[in-house]
Amino acid sequence: MDSIVKNLIYEREILSIGETIINISLISVNYDFENYYLETTNRRYSLKINKKSVDQCSVINRMYNDIKFNPLTSREIYYSDPEILLMEYFQAESSDIRFLNQHIFGESIAKFHTKRESYYGYGYDTYIGSLLQENKMSQSWKKFYLNQRFDCLLSKMREALSINSELNDKVLIVRDYIDRNLSEPSKSTLIHGDIWSGNILVDNDRNLKIIDPALFYADNEYELAYIYLNGTFSRGFYDGYNHNNPISNDFWSFKIYAYQIIPLMQYALLEGPIYLKEIEKILDFLIKREKLKY
Repeated sequence: MDSIVKNLIYEREILSIGETIINISLISVNYDFENYYLETTNRRYSLKINKKSVDQCSVINRMYNDIKFNPLTSREIYYSDPEILLMEYFQAESSDIRFLNQHIFGESIAKFHTKRESYYGYGYDTYIGSLLQENKMSQSWKKFYLNQRFDCLLSKMREALSINSELNDKVLIVRDYIDRNLSEPSKSTLIHGDIWSGNILVDNDRNLKIIDPALFYADNEYELAYIYLNGTFSRGFYDGYNHNNPISNDFWSFKIYAYQIIPLMQYALLEGPIYLKEIEKILDFLIKREKLKY
């Protein structure tokens, strides 16, 4: 395997003149990516190889270029083509983020949520894992959320997974409930799109780096619901966020449930039908609380 990877690197003339490879180690394989640690005579790199997607490496390169404005997400890209992505290496010493000051981290995410646009979506389609996110621009967050996230993912789930008629009816009645109650946010915000503990790296000096973006312009509170779903942080994070960017009154009572449905749909498509049960839990909760009939 190492020799194959070396050949991919050398035949592309990626490295500087005189720079030679000292070590290549496979770190992980997830979705369509092989992730390597690469050490040369000049520096250390993170190397991603994707032989299945025709554009995912290029999309990741573009996304990192779009978020280099913030130290939390900035990452040097040394080389990119449709198959290979050679990036700055970040020495993560711990995957345990419990010791972090959650209030301060909440403030940091609020500061990341400062890039605005006049539309929702993005200038190009992005990925979460190996799943394509369609980002056709819309002036309405509700329309974007319902059409390009909810409906699009539901259609893919019907094709790929076994969804019984009862679950389908529950999904549709809750969609109608969301359509009637979701209001337009005051601003469109660039979100990272995939913040969870596995994408937060911490070094020995407690410097942070958030990796694997899945960018689009959204209601910023969609990101907060995503973080809540994954149990990444406790209430201190939200207090810190709220201190810098006030959280709306209906986040805890409505949005936090409506928005979690989307990533759960994505997880079901990426990981399998076990996540259908998690979707149904939220649907059942809303149906019971709001006395919805299906």
